Amino acid sequence: MSSLPGVTIDASVLAVPHASCTKDDAFQYVDTLLDWSKLLDEAWVAIYMSERAAEALDKDGLYPLRGHLRELFNMHGIVEYDVNTVATITEKLLTLTPYFEDHYQVKDVLPENLATEPDVVNLTIHDGLRSDLVRCIILIAVLRKYCLQPLGGHSLVLRKAPKKAVHVRAQIHELEHDRDDLPNLPRPPEFFEGDVLVCDGFRGLIECLNESVILVGASDDLGIELSIRIASFKRALSQSEEPEWETIEVPSIGPKFRRTCQQCCNNTGDSLPPKILRSIIETMKSQNMSAVHALRTGRGGNDPQRVRGSYKAQRRDIDQEFHLHYWDCADGRIELASVVYHDDFSIPE
Repeated sequence: MSSLPGVTIDASVLAVPHASCTKDDAFQYVDTLLDWSKLLDEAWVAIYMSERAAEALDKDGLYPLRGHLRELFNMHGIVEYDVNTVATITEKLLTLTPYFEDHYQVKDVLPENLATEPDVVNLTIHDGLRSDLVRCIILIAVLRKYCLQPLGGHSLVLRKAPKKAVHVRAQIHELEHDRDDLPNLPRPPEFFEGDVLVCDGFRGLIECLNESVILVGASDDLGIELSIRIASFKRALSQSEEPEWETIEVPSIGPKFRRTCQQCCNNTGDSLPPKILRSIIETMKSQNMSAVHALRTGRGGNDPQRVRGSYKAQRRDIDQEFHLHYWDCADGRIELASVVYHDDFSIPE
């Protein structure tokens, strides 16, 4: 992939909830930390923290975390998790995760009259956490509006995300950065306006990603596989299923599939990539089989089906103009071969 989808985890996500919270809230806090920590070892997403996250937690008396965790666990009789294990996870996120400011070459912002819709800034009662969130949300909104985004976009992880996108409006007096692609921002009394994608869990993160953009922009087969996994995950959610990201399987990617797929997409509008992904998922699930035909050695209906060892060549209608060619293996596996125009009956070996 040319660049990884990215997420910045807001410091409030790491803040231990007050011991007076419900037991369900306590478990949700730990489960959320476990989910995000798993992504640190994933190759398809880049995880960032604010460089001032630890400072904000310390300013609000929430750091170090072990004492707060011990109080929380004792209050609710939580024995399913160990204090040191959970504390180690938060320390890992704080110390090993790159800073988004370093990666995106932005440093600080001096805002005034900030308003977010919905209001996410005032979801926390802590001054340090609120101040850091204000800085992060404005910087990310500016980057999202004016700068080249990573493949799949960039999301901000909040403790609670009321909607998928937050509208940001603020007067910006100063913006400190080392980029050469930022234009002159509106100067007070004019307002800057932008949007930030937000989520509060893994499902929300996947919903923020644009699988079609990833499909068209992928620079290797890992990007193609990621776009298919996202599309498959979202398809399952739309059908009221509870998919497990780790168990989603994708077809093998043939050596010429990415090139032919992207070539067709680049020659058309935005409508083709979703159709390709839909066709791939239907192929994976053996659905809409009336759209599938044997790819034969000739144009005749009685000509033998093309084979490659135990693989059988298949042609699935994407729409009236484009078709998905793939190899159907005897053991049930699928190898995506190419995306072709209507009059193209070739299939890469």
